[in-house]
Amino acid sequence: MSLLEVKNVKKIYSTRFSGNKVVALSDVNLTVDQGEFVAIMGESGSGKTTLLNIIAAMENATSGEVFLNGTNIKDIKERKLAEFRRREFGFLFQEFNLLDTFSVGDNIRLPLVLDGKKPSEIDDVVLPLASKLGIKEILDKYPYEVSGGQKQRAACCRAVVIKPKLLLADEPTGALDSKSTGELLHLFEEIHDSGQTILMVTHSVKAASYASRVLFIKDGEVYHQVYRGDLSNHEFYNRISDSLQVMLGGR
Repeated sequence: MSLLEVKNVKKIYSTRFSGNKVVALSDVNLTVDQGEFVAIMGESGSGKTTLLNIIAAMENATSGEVFLNGTNIKDIKERKLAEFRRREFGFLFQEFNLLDTFSVGDNIRLPLVLDGKKPSEIDDVVLPLASKLGIKEILDKYPYEVSGGQKQRAACCRAVVIKPKLLLADEPTGALDSKSTGELLHLFEEIHDSGQTILMVTHSVKAASYASRVLFIKDGEVYHQVYRGDLSNHEFYNRISDSLQVMLGGR
């Protein structure tokens, strides 16, 4: 069953002074099924993050449609968009986006507070999840007091605490060292195995090798895709690398 459908999405920007038009996305079509882990790859400027922003209703497409669980995002009224994003999507960014004036625990609790959950209910959700993600001992610390890997685990906990339909991750390993990257990717495996649907934009072949499918964006379109099937992470890594070489060689 398709959770996400992107149909004929185009995005054109007009430059501020010259009036020239820049095509970021020319004709993107894709689907993501419930429970899938899909990675999107492509060169810088290929439109990956623009596509993620359009899917998340943070940016409007010039034309085309995006459906989440059968709902056309264009049909959601402006005043309802923030609530829709908060309830339907979890977000994970390269720079963590944690609030330094809040403790790690309060950063994680924030989506539940905004959703109107009672204080007595919130820690019943947060504490088991923080324990599962290995950050229960840092909940009282502030983001500037913990490591990059711990920050990203906290951001991941915040992203999934509301049990979103779709977890959107934009270069989630980009600011992490190799050890923290490995830890986060294993965490993604666990979250995915629990049934969470994930859509991740990444430059990292290693990160993409943890997905079940990889889409390659080129010239504003889905150029190619590869499926994991029964491949190991190492075997899938090699297949992704080969596909990238073919795509880049065809410039």
